[in-house]
Amino acid sequence: MRVFFICFLILVAAACNEPVKKNKSAKEVFDKIEGITGNDNWQLIDGKDTFYIYFSRIGNLINVYRYIISKGDSVNTRMNNIVHQSDSVIWNWDNEKLLLTGVDSNTINWVAMNAGKDKYKLFKTDSLHMSFVFPNGRTAGMKKTLPLSVFLVRQQYDYTHGTSYTDSATILSRHSKKKAK
Repeated sequence: MRVFFICFLILVAAACNEPVKKNKSAKEVFDKIEGITGNDNWQLIDGKDTFYIYFSRIGNLINVYRYIISKGDSVNTRMNNIVHQSDSVIWNWDNEKLLLTGVDSNTINWVAMNAGKDKYKLFKTDSLHMSFVFPNGRTAGMKKTLPLSVFLVRQQYDYTHGTSYTDSATILSRHSKKKAK
């Protein structure tokens, strides 16, 4: 019994001396970011301007496509990315580098790597909405849209036929036509 007790004390002491993991792995950080942005297409409304942001994760890389819709098609597409570099996560956003300063289950905080250290924030309000807070305090609303391919096909269809299927969250399924009797 005494030997068992001594072994138990040694195990407890060894466990107490185990280093605490301070930094999350890149995978854990990217999992948290994806938990907020998803691999989804978002409509961003900033005053009178509307554009779309599509997040697409591949391992420890998130491609971020920003585009607008004109005449039923995506135009002015810019591809940015969120990458892991030297124990940091960097968002290359429209000729600016943003450094990830914190992420939890609802909020992603970024700071610009410029001299002014401008701060940006993305926070999830519910499963369909996020807010993007800019350095000047201006907040833009973001709304999850249809998956990218469905969204673009519907935009083109709506433009061509004067309909508004893009705004419907219902994904129409193909059914075989019934034969007339």
